[in-house]
Amino acid sequence: MAHLEEALELRNAGLSCPLVLLFGLEPSAVAEVVHHNLTPVIWSVPQAEVLSAEASRTGRRIPVHIKLDTGMGRVGLLPEAAVGTILQISGLPGIAVEGLSSHFSDAELENPAVVQDQVGVFTRVSEGLAKEGVSIPLKHMANSAAVIRFPTAHFDMVRPGLMLFGYNPAPALEEAGLRPAMRVSTRVIAIKRVSPGTPISYGRTYRTSRESLIATLSVGYADGFSRALSNKGRVLVGGTEVPVVGRVCMDLTMVDVTEAGPVQVGDEAILIGESENTKLWADRVAELAGTIPYEILTSVGRRVRRVYHEG
Repeated sequence: MAHLEEALELRNAGLSCPLVLLFGLEPSAVAEVVHHNLTPVIWSVPQAEVLSAEASRTGRRIPVHIKLDTGMGRVGLLPEAAVGTILQISGLPGIAVEGLSSHFSDAELENPAVVQDQVGVFTRVSEGLAKEGVSIPLKHMANSAAVIRFPTAHFDMVRPGLMLFGYNPAPALEEAGLRPAMRVSTRVIAIKRVSPGTPISYGRTYRTSRESLIATLSVGYADGFSRALSNKGRVLVGGTEVPVVGRVCMDLTMVDVTEAGPVQVGDEAILIGESENTKLWADRVAELAGTIPYEILTSVGRRVRRVYHEG
């Protein structure tokens, strides 16, 4: 997971397995990281020294994974300094270097040469450490696309993301056999018939061109239904794809259900999913919003109730 708060939720839910914090370590969080037996990803000696001090104070040995920057330009040790820095970190009291990680700069991995370059850098650093007598048991850098396309990037563990939601990470990977795993829906809370020329929602950016049946849905951008879908989005009501009309509000969204057949207050409106063989998955929603499926899927807000199904 990305942040401490997410890891604590899992610990509080009873998960005792190793949990890796991918995005660094705040000095103020060190005590909780150690107390809850979490494994932080770090990329500097100062981060390691703070952990080492807490390890000495508590008499514990703290596992860490070290991040390499093999071409992302975001966080991580630069390759030319990596071996020396990791040797320094591994020598600190109470620190156990359990993992070495990196991240691909192209999520879809459409250019094999870039993949090979980054894997090559990662491998050279790993081999350099081995020559210095440092054995790191867990090496990882494979995202969803690499899981499917590049076995040479699998190393000891992989980090699938988008494919866990059931979506192909690149158009060329349709053969992956993934199926969308998340359905998002809401309810119609109001219906009104309006005259031609009636403005809908903030800013009066939409006016009806005919007598129309407008349904108001209990969802808005505070729930993760993007404001970018204003006057562009689609929703499934009664198996029919209907357009979003007017601006998406914080808590409400309006759709034109004139062509949807009988619609009543309380009817389901599907934002991501399928109904009566009509499909509206996150990749289509992303296209309408001018973004990527990752953003659509991860934007579903905390106040949206989750219902989990097995099988």
